[in-house]
Amino acid sequence: MREILISECIELLRAHKFIVSKPLGRSCFDMVASKEDIRLILKILKNIDSLSKDQSKELKKISKILHGTPLIIGIRTRNAPMEHGVVYDRYNIKAVTFETFRDYLEGSPPMVYANRGGFFVKIDGNVLKEVRESMGISVGKLAEVAGVSRKAIYKYETQMANPSVDVAIKIEEFLDVPLVRGIDLFEPVEDEDVENKLENLEDFKKEAINFLNDLGFKSFVVEKAPFDAVAEKDTEKDMNILLTNIEEKSSEEVKRKALFVRELSKMLDGYSLLILEEKEKEYKNLPVISLNELKKMDDALELIEHIKSMLKSF
Repeated sequence: MREILISECIELLRAHKFIVSKPLGRSCFDMVASKEDIRLILKILKNIDSLSKDQSKELKKISKILHGTPLIIGIRTRNAPMEHGVVYDRYNIKAVTFETFRDYLEGSPPMVYANRGGFFVKIDGNVLKEVRESMGISVGKLAEVAGVSRKAIYKYETQMANPSVDVAIKIEEFLDVPLVRGIDLFEPVEDEDVENKLENLEDFKKEAINFLNDLGFKSFVVEKAPFDAVAEKDTEKDMNILLTNIEEKSSEEVKRKALFVRELSKMLDGYSLLILEEKEKEYKNLPVISLNELKKMDDALELIEHIKSMLKSF
């Protein structure tokens, strides 16, 4: 079922002109989709409650580093099937059904979100207050009609709280004005701090990442991803993103993973690099450098130019 859903998501995204990566295995995300200034880091789950807190933290971390938005496409929660047209939340990551996602891409955003206590909507508090006052309706009267407290109405108007679906329907029908706003599935997650844990890494990986930082990159260690670190170098022209694999020596599995990361880096308008503690030969189709070669670089831009020259030689 999950494999079918992954295939359907890829087909849907491509139909809407997204560039989509190959699906991943054993990663905190399943695919990356990109179109113009939109970048999605997608996780596909049969049961959205199977996402652990640690997995969600890594998904948000990678999304922030890659300047993308995390999104979960699922089928059910632990207790029930997911509702069409409803946005769920798992550790501050939005989760929707395939049908809800399809409708959003076709221009019909979801209006309802699930929270403790039921289903709620986001309304325009400023419009609510303006219409209520222009019609000469008191806060008390509107509260009576909606079946809530005066305090609740004040909170709706000041965007401090959102009404349930039933309450919003009562208010809209009484005032005869649309108040409910659509939910933006592509809204970035802003509240996640990016931790950079080096303590659990092998010594040669720590050494490589520390040297990337010495060159002028800002490097982030990642887990449960096909790459070991993301290094960024902001220049006057653009942001250079470097997806980095760091291994002791090469193997068929290492090369397979590095080739995948190279394709992924193209989608992100960035670069990939495989750093080997022991480089035994030259490689075709892959930017590969030994730890000793890396140490001979003077700065980040020299390394980027070196990667470009390797790519031209393929």
